Amino acid sequence: MEMISFNINTLISLIDWRIFFDVPLLALIIFIFYRTLRSSGAWSIVIGIFFAIIVYIVARIFNFSGIIWLFSNVSNIALIALIIIFQPEIRKIFEKAATTLRMNGMVREEENPANLIVDAVYELAEKKWGAIIVLPGRESLRSWISGGVRVNADISETILVSIFDPHSPGHDGAVVIENGRVMDMGLRLPLSQSEKLGSFFGTRHHAALGLSEKSDSFVIVVSEERRKVSYFLDGEYFRVTDRDDLVVKINEFWKKMSTFAHMPSTYKKGVLALEVTFSLALAFMLWASVTFTTTKVKEMNVTVPVEYIVPSKGDMVIVGDKPGAVRVKITGTSSALALVNPRELKATVDLAEAKAGTHNISISSDLLDLPGNVNIVEASPSEFEVLLQSYQEREVIIKPQVIGTLPDGLELESIEISPEKINVLYASDGTKDEEVYLATTPIYLQNITENTKLLCNLIVPPGIMSVAKQWPDVVVSIKLKKK
Repeated sequence: MEMISFNINTLISLIDWRIFFDVPLLALIIFIFYRTLRSSGAWSIVIGIFFAIIVYIVARIFNFSGIIWLFSNVSNIALIALIIIFQPEIRKIFEKAATTLRMNGMVREEENPANLIVDAVYELAEKKWGAIIVLPGRESLRSWISGGVRVNADISETILVSIFDPHSPGHDGAVVIENGRVMDMGLRLPLSQSEKLGSFFGTRHHAALGLSEKSDSFVIVVSEERRKVSYFLDGEYFRVTDRDDLVVKINEFWKKMSTFAHMPSTYKKGVLALEVTFSLALAFMLWASVTFTTTKVKEMNVTVPVEYIVPSKGDMVIVGDKPGAVRVKITGTSSALALVNPRELKATVDLAEAKAGTHNISISSDLLDLPGNVNIVEASPSEFEVLLQSYQEREVIIKPQVIGTLPDGLELESIEISPEKINVLYASDGTKDEEVYLATTPIYLQNITENTKLLCNLIVPPGIMSVAKQWPDVVVSIKLKKK
């Protein structure tokens, strides 16, 4: 419940005037896409795509990492497979869209394709030429038809009559009229296995019945023996008694199926309102998913090295301890954090224009050069001091650091040290001339029983640096004598 409440509050905070343009336009795209798929009969694509979208949206909103990972890694392959498997349906969708653009204008009544088809049908009946004309519904016919020759021509009485001329090579096959165009001719249709038609009906009628039983097509048949016109729909036989009635039936079929661009849909207002509501809801969910993906606040913990820039002119040096790295917690949107590369982050302390003295440094977004929508919420250390002093080169002596006493019966004859002096850079505030020297690491006399040479390191106090950039090893020679 807390996650749901958090998501709702976050969503409300992200709503602004853009949503009133973004969501409706997205809903319009979804609605057009849905209606195009629906009219093409590609229901498998519609259901699969919408189900996948809804699952992905829910997973994004509630951050279901397993489903998100699956979609991220499989979606590209699935998209390619979808295109390959449903290639005929997808091609049909684009063909319908192109037809919609072509049939955009008003169609005069005498140019109504239904009138052209009926005129051709009755002319064929007068000539006693048989014919089968198929008007596809929403379902694909590719599983039930075979053979044929692609025509892809505008509907005209002349073309249809010439196709079924007995002297034409393809007159015995069927013609498919789709999207206002004569698409194919000479097609073979599946014969019906039912007993609905008597034996006095020929092969054309049984083929028309067979296709209407297996699909939602509207099939018109012209009998060459009886000069009669009939049609088959939903596996039923209907005799045509009036040419105007056939025009009405064709137009009603196209309206019901929404399979012809210039024919208005006969959807009920309630169904249309439901589809529009569904499109708006899906568009809002998509918008919310994208918004959460790009604006959801996340955190990242990183260790950032600290780089110091000292004045390039003049003798200035940082004195004392200074942090070489800081641990920070940054927060920002997912899209903003995706632009941050932890390996490239560094905190730059710019003292190029600073004067000698103590400077307080605070870890901030500007110090790390973070994007404007990425902020630091925690840093360790969050503040520290840097002492900047001028320095000068001088020669200092090295003193052996002797601790304890020699064993009984022995006394120190001499201590020699090499080197005795070394040039260093000494940081000073310039207010006083203090004595400066370097000491070796401790030499414990109680452990020495004979003449000895020891290799010692130097103990360097703050504010002193080696001119040679590397401190030398110091050799201490100790000579003893008996009391």
